[in-house]
Amino acid sequence: MSPRRLMRVNSRDRLHATLAYVPTVAAAMEVHRVSPFIEAASVEAWDAWFRWRNGTSLHDISIEDTWQRVATALAAAEESDVASLWASRFNEALAGWRVLPDERLLASAGTRRIGWKRGDLCASLNAAAFVFAAGTVHAHIDRNAVLECARLAVRMLDNAYRIAGLAAPRIRVGLIGMADALLLLGLDYDSEGGRSEAGAFSAALCKGCMYGSVQLARDRGPAPADPGAAIARAMRRGDDRNLLRDARRHGLRYLELTSITSQRRLALLANDVSDALDPLREDNHVHYIDAPGGERVLHSSGYALNVLRAGGRCDAVHLETSTMLPWQAQVTMRAAVQPWMDEPISYPFLLRGMPGAPQRREAARLGAMHGLGKPAWRIPDAKHPPRSPQRRGQHP
Repeated sequence: MSPRRLMRVNSRDRLHATLAYVPTVAAAMEVHRVSPFIEAASVEAWDAWFRWRNGTSLHDISIEDTWQRVATALAAAEESDVASLWASRFNEALAGWRVLPDERLLASAGTRRIGWKRGDLCASLNAAAFVFAAGTVHAHIDRNAVLECARLAVRMLDNAYRIAGLAAPRIRVGLIGMADALLLLGLDYDSEGGRSEAGAFSAALCKGCMYGSVQLARDRGPAPADPGAAIARAMRRGDDRNLLRDARRHGLRYLELTSITSQRRLALLANDVSDALDPLREDNHVHYIDAPGGERVLHSSGYALNVLRAGGRCDAVHLETSTMLPWQAQVTMRAAVQPWMDEPISYPFLLRGMPGAPQRREAARLGAMHGLGKPAWRIPDAKHPPRSPQRRGQHP
């Protein structure tokens, strides 16, 4: 089946076409130039939130059309002689599920409507998409690719601001899919090895963002504020001398970049990886997707389990889900990543039920100890997630 025929307007056709792709998951992990859906809930999320249509006129026939639309639109901010090269690089990162830009960009970039004129812009690196040889003894994360994709994400967001004709006050680059990546690597979420890998991934992301900021400062001009504090922070993090030298010479386009926030819609779009630093949810969990045609209810196993099942390796893994782990495991995971973030990690913890007063006090104490934000809480399977922004009579 051609990938362009994967998407159908009819919901039942979308579901059957998606399930037909599940056996090819292992190949999709190694060939990053293709971006097939392997999770039915993700097809529905794309169709409801990010697919470009005007009334009954459908513009994005497949997810590849969405990637191409966004990549071409963002590359329009580049010099004309290199725009096609940047469009190709952006498209490759998007199609490999490695970089997920702000959902407003996915919904409206290239649609002749600029839907991101207010608020900060964010992008997320999908940790699970950087795992090679998943489920084997050779499983590893390509950290050089993480660095390069972080640099690319900074440029994407800077381009979006240029297209909108706005100054660039704040962008955020974070991550999704960490728990899926750890499962594919054979590491427990609540383990020293798991936390070490999450920290190493975040360090590469942080360094890539610094490279992107310096490069843009050189090419487009630095932020007007004094970069001294940001450069000192980079020194404490161990950035290499050449990068620090260039930062002093050219300045920084952005003084703060790295931040982990909840990106539930982007995580679901990316074949249902875990949100940010959340642990995995249980097998066959439910998603409620608000859509113009009415609510859609789907069940999902999540990305990592689908990949391991396709490779016949699911029985050998130790599955840790949010219902099995103590809430403290999420605190220690965030603590391992916080040194690489430019602002406190404060998005809600994923819990089975609301904590009592002793747990809330303990969470506040641990959060303060590790430099995390004020603790907040979220229960999975909340029936009505945040609704889509108003789209002036349209939906993506």
